[in-house]
Amino acid sequence: MPGWHVTNNRGRAWTIAGGWMLAGLVLRVWQFGWFPLREDEALYGYWARLIVSGRDPMLERVAVDKPPFFIYTLARWFQWFGVSDAAGRSLNVLLSFLTLFFLWRLAQRVYGPRVGLWSLAFFALSPFAISFAATMYTDPMLTLWIVLALWAASYRMGLLAGLALGMGFATKQNALLFIPLVFPALFLGRHPRWHAIWHRWRDHPWMRLLADYGFLLTFPAGFSYLVYKIWQWDNWRILPAEIPDFWTQAWHSYGGLGLVAPAAWLTRVTAWWEVWRWWGGGFIGTVVAVGLAMVAVGAAWRTVRRDTTYWTLLFAGFILAYLLLHIVVSFQPWDRYLLPLAPLAAMLTARGAISLWDAAAGQGKGWRWGLAAGLALILGLGAGRAATARIPIGGDHGAYAGLIQVADYLRETVPSYHGVIYQRWLGWQWNWYLWDREERVYWADETMLVEDLAHDPYGYARFVVFPAWHLDEKPALDAALTRFGLHLEERLRVKEGTSGALRFVVYEIEPHVLK
Repeated sequence: MPGWHVTNNRGRAWTIAGGWMLAGLVLRVWQFGWFPLREDEALYGYWARLIVSGRDPMLERVAVDKPPFFIYTLARWFQWFGVSDAAGRSLNVLLSFLTLFFLWRLAQRVYGPRVGLWSLAFFALSPFAISFAATMYTDPMLTLWIVLALWAASYRMGLLAGLALGMGFATKQNALLFIPLVFPALFLGRHPRWHAIWHRWRDHPWMRLLADYGFLLTFPAGFSYLVYKIWQWDNWRILPAEIPDFWTQAWHSYGGLGLVAPAAWLTRVTAWWEVWRWWGGGFIGTVVAVGLAMVAVGAAWRTVRRDTTYWTLLFAGFILAYLLLHIVVSFQPWDRYLLPLAPLAAMLTARGAISLWDAAAGQGKGWRWGLAAGLALILGLGAGRAATARIPIGGDHGAYAGLIQVADYLRETVPSYHGVIYQRWLGWQWNWYLWDREERVYWADETMLVEDLAHDPYGYARFVVFPAWHLDEKPALDAALTRFGLHLEERLRVKEGTSGALRFVVYEIEPHVLK
């Protein structure tokens, strides 16, 4: 493909890499601010806001189920740039941009300059990487740490690799699943040039052994140190009896993990396929990506450089094992669990695409350029669909459109005194968008709501928000209010801008008017 043979020129390689990183950045900010935050995004933002506001700097009054590093980083980001959706999202955009750079350096180290540049290109166009960049999920940061750990492993820097993966654990517990990827990579890495100096100065066989295989000690030391610091933070927190440590809370939040009965495997494959099929932005793009990865595995056996063969088999084997693990173990089929695989897949697809390009050398220029144009079209369409929020991956894609409008209306309309906002759904989003309105009351059912207003049915201005997908529950609340001479009076109806679909209805609880 064009540009694959020009990478011997270092300056030109940096220029091409800069172009791809710029393209990747543009794609990652294209849908910036189009939609409100989803549940987990709002939750992480709320936790960070508790820290930066000083209300709960150690997160001792909320049931935290994640390690703290991303949350505290987000809090610092809010301190620097203000508390807003845009500020929170910009952090992950930066992290995704940094992942582009370090993936390029990793792929160049493992496979050489040609695959390095095109791994960067494939990751810049990755629909999953694009879809998650402008979000407030923890996974873009986790992905960056995994790439950094692999980059350090490619130089056999065991301590740095352990620290990087440890920072991944400090971001999200899922980093534990990547130990079988990073640790074997240390055996495949090559020492940096300055390592030869060590050998000249340290001729004793034991010192040579330490220099060559010291990562067997330094990697677990670096990783364990970060794990210890996370547990230390958790032990410093003074928690009420009803709030457990973050690890136990995570176990409760996800309902625990266990092996799935073989009879349910097909069902889980179907559930994961509903996520995986968007890997390439659509069915054709996903098939092409998987096909190129398989070409890379096939080409690995025929390459002269055996080290690249082992790297390819490590990446491909880990991806396969990771996917199988998520089928046979009761992980939820959530799209964000697949994001850390995107850098690995980018390197495999780039390796496969170059193998096809080289194999087509004898087929004529027309055939080769037709192949390149077809691949570029498929990749471009997938990236474009992700950038314009036309695949159901990543953040909100319109389900919560109008939520900010509703929050603004409630903030302006509900009186600070003698005003109540009853909330039953979207509690995490309300914590974020109605942060400064403490007059919110949770109701689990109609009985709970009417019991709250029974002591003073007419003394407060009371509002209830119904998402469109819960409007079928409105008649039950109306019936419960009737015995107090009250009813729901519609105040605001919010629709999604492009489709016109109803999203939210705001009601005020009002007395019946006698006619």
